[in-house]
Amino acid sequence: MIGFLSGKIISKTIESGQIIVSTDTVGYELTVSKLLFDRLPLNERATLWIHTHVREDILQLYGFETEQEKQLFRILIGVSGLGPRTALSLLSEHGPERLAQFIIHKDTASISQASGVGKKLAERIALELSSKMEKLTWVAQFEKISRPVSAPRLREDLTSALLNLGYPPNHVKGTLDRILEEESTLGFEGWLKAALKEMSGRNYG
Repeated sequence: MIGFLSGKIISKTIESGQIIVSTDTVGYELTVSKLLFDRLPLNERATLWIHTHVREDILQLYGFETEQEKQLFRILIGVSGLGPRTALSLLSEHGPERLAQFIIHKDTASISQASGVGKKLAERIALELSSKMEKLTWVAQFEKISRPVSAPRLREDLTSALLNLGYPPNHVKGTLDRILEEESTLGFEGWLKAALKEMSGRNYG
């Protein structure tokens, strides 16, 4: 069984989301998430954690940046009706830490934002995996670190971060007024990404 691979990325195929990692004499074809595919530079070395997926006449290798992501992928494909492609879609959309949080809090609306994940599947994921997520050590540690701070402190930290990025104070205030009205389990990083997304298309000249 292949646990991980370390080698040079010699090929990337956008259509399939696959890469080929050469370990000197052998090239391994791996399927990876879109996030990881975009981050991995061609002709550079990479070390990836590997899951070998065997089903009937199919043998396919999936690559992950961290052991935690690989672990979560394996848990996801244990859900009835959830295959490897959908599991990668979930990880591409949310990342392992945020996805684990959404599952723990049964946030099916956020879970279902991933391509190929409908309401019923999101509900099944939350129902079957919520307790499993809570037992994972790395998830519990992340939950403790990213536990939501008080609203005033969160707003203050977000304001400071956005001002430091060069956004005008009045636009920062308006954006935070809008997005912080929504209920969410997002931590600081999640809210910051939401604010940047909200402001990205605006002209501040």
